[in-house]
Amino acid sequence: MNVRLKAFGLVFIFIGISLIGYMLAMDIETPPPVLKHDNVEGREIVYFGVISRYSPRSIIEGYQPLMDYLTAQTPYLFKLRLSRNYLETVRQLTESEVDFASLGNYTYIKTRLDHDVKCIAVPINAWGNLENYDDIIVPADSPVQSLAELKGQSFAFASHQSFSSWMAIWMLHEAGVELSDLSRYENLSYHDLVAEKVLRGDFDAGMVKSVVADQYRERGIRVLARSPAIPSVPLVAGAHVDPKKLQVVQVALLNLKSMIEVGTITTEGWDSEVAHGFLAGHDSLFNFPRRILNHLESIN
Repeated sequence: MNVRLKAFGLVFIFIGISLIGYMLAMDIETPPPVLKHDNVEGREIVYFGVISRYSPRSIIEGYQPLMDYLTAQTPYLFKLRLSRNYLETVRQLTESEVDFASLGNYTYIKTRLDHDVKCIAVPINAWGNLENYDDIIVPADSPVQSLAELKGQSFAFASHQSFSSWMAIWMLHEAGVELSDLSRYENLSYHDLVAEKVLRGDFDAGMVKSVVADQYRERGIRVLARSPAIPSVPLVAGAHVDPKKLQVVQVALLNLKSMIEVGTITTEGWDSEVAHGFLAGHDSLFNFPRRILNHLESIN
């Protein structure tokens, strides 16, 4: 009898764990899980933040390999520190809770106004350059063929702190469509949530990073319009970071490109925006996004 009870208990635990795992995998609105950070190797822990552009599960899957790489290539033990929104990562960076972070164009530009954050590296794409794009998407069977036809339609944006949202507003404005012309619009937490809701028909259109649009093409998403090129997600160091530590980490990031090219490392499974390596970052790369933000502020 005890054996049967034990067996039943084990099955029950297994089913419970499997169910929880399934829910976490499928629910992209799940709050970030608590990550345990033990300095088991006796090395200095360096925390790395990532703005919540994707679901917590996607960020962990895509960025943990980069943490493992940096741990292997530097004297430090790198740990992810997740956040519930974009501004929480900014706060973590400016209050020295993280040393390095992957920001976006908007959060970098705004944070740099008041804090001496340094852009140390910018990811390259599969073609070896810094060009990055945002896509306005619609369901594949949507009758809409131009941005002008979005008047009277519903629209999903990513976070208000995502530059993609501002790029979408600018592109719509250039096409003669103002926010007041939309039937309704909403800022959602993650880019993948925008794509999911457009796919489900909850919104007629939405704006996502092009890497997300590519992932959803075969599932029934069509790109209606692509943005002009902007830099990819900047990797930054907080003002408090020791210059020697900054240099060590920057060298490791910049070395990744050549290691990929010679086959020393494979980045399969990494977040697609950091899977091809990096070039040195500098503030002037973000002049075009600044002009867009300044233009939008001037007309509102």
